[in-house]
Amino acid sequence: MSFHDLPPDIRDRSLTDPRLAADVIDLIIGDEARACGSVGLMLCDDADRGLQPVILTDVPENASSDGLRQLLELLLPVVAEDRGSVLIGRGRRRGVAPNDLDREWHQLAIDSCAAAGVRLLGFHLATRDGVFALPEPLSAAS
Repeated sequence: MSFHDLPPDIRDRSLTDPRLAADVIDLIIGDEARACGSVGLMLCDDADRGLQPVILTDVPENASSDGLRQLLELLLPVVAEDRGSVLIGRGRRRGVAPNDLDREWHQLAIDSCAAAGVRLLGFHLATRDGVFALPEPLSAAS
């Protein structure tokens, strides 16, 4: 996906649509960010519409989840204050399946968002092989 492929009404569309959410992660975590490792977040409003992307690059593939924890501790109170939501992606070089570290980051995102009262719209793995959604928490999926 490219910025030229975005629907004209993108600012009015909810990122609860799984396909649109994956496309947004594809855009904010580009090829270079995937190659050097990254984490990307789309901060959303109370109607789950994207407001502001945040991207951190040069995150080693074996990085612990501590950096994500610190980032979420900084951003989630602001998002919660506005009753917003967040969409998160982790960029790495290759692969189509999450590894143990990806799952650790995913669980941290679930737990941090729940503790802050912020809706987690999704957590994606973005690699040169594509963008893959990790499963929703069991309570949300059931």
